[in-house]
Amino acid sequence: MTDVLIVGAGPTGLTLACDLTRRGVACRIIEQATAPAAGSRGFTLKPRSLEALDDLGVADRVLAAGDLRGWLRFHLGTEPLFDLRLPPAPADPTRPYPNTVALPQWRTESILRDRLAELGGKVEFGRRLTGFDAGDEGLTATPEDGENVTATLEDGERVRARYLVAADGGRSLVRRTLGLPFSGSTTEDTRALIADVRIDGLDRDNGTHLWVSADGHMLAARPIPHAGTWQVVTSLEPGDEGDLDTLRHALTTRTGRADIQASDPAWLSTWRYNLRMVERYRVGRVLLAGDAAHVHSPFGGHGMNTGIQDAYNLGWKLALVIQGAARAELLDSYEAERLPVAREILADSDRRLKGMVPPRVVRPLVRLILKSVMARQQRRTRHDHPVYRTGPLTRHLTGRRGRVRAGDVAPDAPVRLDGGEHRLSELLRGPHFTALVFGVAPDLADPRVRAYTVVRPGRAGLADTTGHLHRVYGGRKGTTVLIRPDGYVGLMADSPAALTGYLERL
Repeated sequence: MTDVLIVGAGPTGLTLACDLTRRGVACRIIEQATAPAAGSRGFTLKPRSLEALDDLGVADRVLAAGDLRGWLRFHLGTEPLFDLRLPPAPADPTRPYPNTVALPQWRTESILRDRLAELGGKVEFGRRLTGFDAGDEGLTATPEDGENVTATLEDGERVRARYLVAADGGRSLVRRTLGLPFSGSTTEDTRALIADVRIDGLDRDNGTHLWVSADGHMLAARPIPHAGTWQVVTSLEPGDEGDLDTLRHALTTRTGRADIQASDPAWLSTWRYNLRMVERYRVGRVLLAGDAAHVHSPFGGHGMNTGIQDAYNLGWKLALVIQGAARAELLDSYEAERLPVAREILADSDRRLKGMVPPRVVRPLVRLILKSVMARQQRRTRHDHPVYRTGPLTRHLTGRRGRVRAGDVAPDAPVRLDGGEHRLSELLRGPHFTALVFGVAPDLADPRVRAYTVVRPGRAGLADTTGHLHRVYGGRKGTTVLIRPDGYVGLMADSPAALTGYLERL
């Protein structure tokens, strides 16, 4: 018997496995592939995902392996149109992760697998789920050994688990077994070839190159950090094969340059335009996350990030329920909070895809407007933090004004505690809730919560050394903030007395 069986070992499943394992929840993660994936696939980690990875203890590894430069050279047809070079925003104690990081998905997965191993877990490769039966007390799943693999389980073993989480991608067996509609659309004629290849003739120092033609076709090439390869994405004509010859032809015709050569493909894949999502994230003891619940275009860099954030939202809730510290109904809040986020992300990625080719009537003005539009999108991505202000776990019980409301991500800040200098996010790391009570010592005895009295410098307590916490929360004597284990503000109130009622509702 295990607490949670996770199906799929991509970024979503690995994030959840790391989160549950560090919380002392027994989980197993199985993957039908016989070895780790090699393709770059998702390529961008956003600030909110970096904050989650910081809590899991791997953000420093991601930064060391990735690239912060958001450089882009845009070509309309074969002609260079403009260079977009937004310098990385400087990190500071209030925003330690202000930038997106370019990092191929295979490297992100490798970092998470290493972290899972440090925590005492492992991925069981070559294990394919063939079916499951859900019951009131638990569920039974049957993984199947892949070919030529010595699995850690005997062939046909029935694994009993309290919960099953489907992180098995857009073709999810779990979703199909449950019979959940995957509503949306698939456009068969909108396809793209994605490849990791060696490219000669392009300067890596210029960052990403993007060619968009008048007929709506595009080709993008971006260097993979700390590797000799590039990720190339090119739209396909009807009937085109997803092979190296097609890629070479597209490079020549869409760039207008015969000197750009592709060779030594490490990975090739064909993408078909899908815009789909489920309307239920939970069916009893089965939950869906990542691409198993929503798929969309790659524009906007949402896919890998949304899956990581799904898992980070779900992990602490599953742990509390399994450990008896919360009622099972807490799991309903996972769908209530994450489904609206997925709906907005699908709409945003669709807008970005359709906006890649300017309408003919504005193409003469494109140099003037497109650069500013793309710069604005990059800046917005740096501040891409979904909020849960209307979620079922959100209680905003104060009329005092501050920049932050319940349902927002708790901002970071420099603080001093017991004579040591810290960032607030350091104190938030771990499985606990965190209560901040301004100017008053909270009378709270709850093992789920670490409580601090926020004070001005020179007084005993958690010293707000720059006044940042007082400003963003509109802090006055008695102002109370409860920060959830995933870093979101669950409660804002005028008195610490509100803490007890909020925690009892869990």
